[in-house]
Amino acid sequence: MLFYLAHAPIARGSEMWERLEVEGAPAAEESTLLVCLSTMAPQYVPLYSHARELAGFLLKNVDSKVLATHYSSSLPAAVTIEQEGVARLYSNQFRAIRGRKRIIVLSGDGSPFDDQQDFAHSALSFAARLGATEVVSVGARWAETPAPPGSPLRPVGYATDAAGVKELEGYGVAITRGEPGPFFPNLVVGMAPDYGMRGFKLGVDHGEPLPHPRSVMLILGVLSKMLGLEVETKALEARAKEMESEGGHGLPEVGRERSGIYG
Repeated sequence: MLFYLAHAPIARGSEMWERLEVEGAPAAEESTLLVCLSTMAPQYVPLYSHARELAGFLLKNVDSKVLATHYSSSLPAAVTIEQEGVARLYSNQFRAIRGRKRIIVLSGDGSPFDDQQDFAHSALSFAARLGATEVVSVGARWAETPAPPGSPLRPVGYATDAAGVKELEGYGVAITRGEPGPFFPNLVVGMAPDYGMRGFKLGVDHGEPLPHPRSVMLILGVLSKMLGLEVETKALEARAKEMESEGGHGLPEVGRERSGIYG
């Protein structure tokens, strides 16, 4: 099933083009939308690719079903060329996995560069149509000073209401307070109540080098409590030990400014 979607012109007089290809007719049932989209800006990928790494690991280790594929002009105006020489448009997928209830994982090439509110509207509208009652967006938190490699990590996050904050505290999450939450991975949380959903942001302070195995394990540990999501993490533990024995790798020298695009 193919849906073409076009949003009304935005302030600068342009429109966000998008196409949503829905597989069959997915049933509506109580669900959680788990947003796992990281930056596509090359200079920030080593710093803020936690959500992408988590989604890649998760979907390799649990059964999933593609519900829909979303194409949008808010993603970079380029194609990705696979090893076989075949080009494709950038896209993201909605996939269904099982926890205590259905989890709709939004993952793929990455978060939008432009029209980020419109992109969030599309994601939330489709999830609401499928019965989502909450949104959990994962990703690294920008920090003034990156956590040094090998230093202790802690889960951090926030919610869209006091009950949600209390729930996160019960999972051992340190609550983010008194700071902005920029760009799509945070916008999608803040917009969730407008679609009848509670919103949560869950992550860690950035600083652990790629592929962030300790960070991914930490986030998965909270998700297992929140969503009843069980996944074997021995491969992540092994990779973390390898990186420790190698002495870790420092972060690249790039500007870590709030005007960057990350998640």
